[in-house]
Amino acid sequence: MMMPPSSSKPEPVWRREPYRLFFPLGVVLGQVGVVHWLLYALGVDSTWRSTSHALTLVQGFMLCFALGFLYTFIPRRTGTEGPSAARVGVSLFLPVAVTASAWWEAWWLTEAFFLAQLGVLLSFIVPRLRAPGPGRTVPEGMVWVPIALGLGAAGAVLTAVPPGMGPPWLHALGTGLLLQGLFAGLVLGVGGMLLPMFLHGEPPGVATGARRRVRQGLHVAAALCFVASFLVEPLVSSRWGHGLRAVVVAAALVGPTRLWRAPSQSGLHRWLIWASAWLLPLGYSAVALRPELRTAGLHVVFLGCFALMALAVSTHVVLAHGGHGRLLMGHPWQVGTVGALMGVAMVARLLVPFTAGHFTLWLGIAAAAFLAATALWAFFLVPLSLGEPTPHA
Repeated sequence: MMMPPSSSKPEPVWRREPYRLFFPLGVVLGQVGVVHWLLYALGVDSTWRSTSHALTLVQGFMLCFALGFLYTFIPRRTGTEGPSAARVGVSLFLPVAVTASAWWEAWWLTEAFFLAQLGVLLSFIVPRLRAPGPGRTVPEGMVWVPIALGLGAAGAVLTAVPPGMGPPWLHALGTGLLLQGLFAGLVLGVGGMLLPMFLHGEPPGVATGARRRVRQGLHVAAALCFVASFLVEPLVSSRWGHGLRAVVVAAALVGPTRLWRAPSQSGLHRWLIWASAWLLPLGYSAVALRPELRTAGLHVVFLGCFALMALAVSTHVVLAHGGHGRLLMGHPWQVGTVGALMGVAMVARLLVPFTAGHFTLWLGIAAAAFLAATALWAFFLVPLSLGEPTPHA
């Protein structure tokens, strides 16, 4: 007997692999968030846009890379359905809305759009982590993912509180949670699971029973200490706050992933991932040692860890999902150049406070290097992400 044809249709590629849409959008928003510093250094633009710059890079550039990765990775890891067309569409619109409202300094609107995006993402992630598909398990460290998104939401709310409506330290707490807590938490949660796999080909281990509950409890305790560091910073001292943050990050990331081991898998991008992971505890340690250089030290975290890791991990995603095994295991000059340019951007930005008479020169070099790195990333990888997906390399 002939069975009727199935009415269910396979998900389109852009729903199965949403990174194809979100990664390029992230590059565009990253360029928008940085290009004005180049124009400022060249004397074309005299506006000092430090706040919109920070919000655009975190809530636009970095958020798009996180969305592309999580919308692609979570369904594959948990054996669940990918994001709906409506969810993808809303998630493509909201980072653009965040960027536009930040440019026009409509701060309340900026954070409202950002909170909406976090809500959309949380409603996608939490049910899949709590109830993965049959035979699937979620590593204990993934508890950091909803915690990190919650820290970002709390930071957005606190930064939107007008000055004078609360204690002076409240805004500093919100800024720290928003600009650092969100993505540092994601690095600790997702990186703690994927770093051994990316660097050494080791699948993430998953405990069961009492051992699993103990490990989850340790991650939650580490997250509480991490949050406490943002309170210690304004209420006690910057040195102790960043010192505590460095210790928590090292304990949650370096130890569990045995980060002291150099990458054993072939592929130049893996060395960039490894280096970017080290720069998270090293950046916080630098601020703890020299609190007066807080802005410079935090750019080690922002550029050296967050931005470089986003570009390097996304390189792995594009090459692996596209079946480009030779490039994945090789040393493409484009990957090396992107890493070198990001290194120039980080070092140039570090030199800004040390060269008061030439700070626009170094600011311009940092901006130009970042713009060149992200543009090269796009020219190299966007064409490779087109077409039908192939089995992982």
